[in-house]
Amino acid sequence: MIFDKTEWEPIEKIIMESQKTIRILIEKHTLTKDHTDERQELEVQWFLNIFRFISRKWNVDILYQLRLHSMLTFNDLRRHLNDLSSRTLSDCLKQLQEYKLITRELQDTRPPTVNYSLSKEGMGFIDLSMLLVFYLADIKSK
Repeated sequence: MIFDKTEWEPIEKIIMESQKTIRILIEKHTLTKDHTDERQELEVQWFLNIFRFISRKWNVDILYQLRLHSMLTFNDLRRHLNDLSSRTLSDCLKQLQEYKLITRELQDTRPPTVNYSLSKEGMGFIDLSMLLVFYLADIKSK
């Protein structure tokens, strides 16, 4: 574990309190009058599709690099992700923008420069993902 016991206890408390709140919200949601088995299946499928998108190798790697470096150009990202083709990087960046996890900022320079960075939502996603990873690592270590 990367945290010692005193550092982990507040994180574990937040996770436990969050679990209770999340369970209550999900239960309220599933009790709505039109929440049928078909709708529940659609929601699970929606969750799986989003999870598959976000967990694709390059998407996670791009988010990780933007978390480490705050802001990067397309070519900087290519250098950090040396096995990634320009086409794949371009496609991934467009999809991450559609999900509002990253922002694209065009600089008025000669030649024009495009900078990519994590959005507020992207930072939130990274923070929550790190908590989840720490939680799973703690479970595994017990």
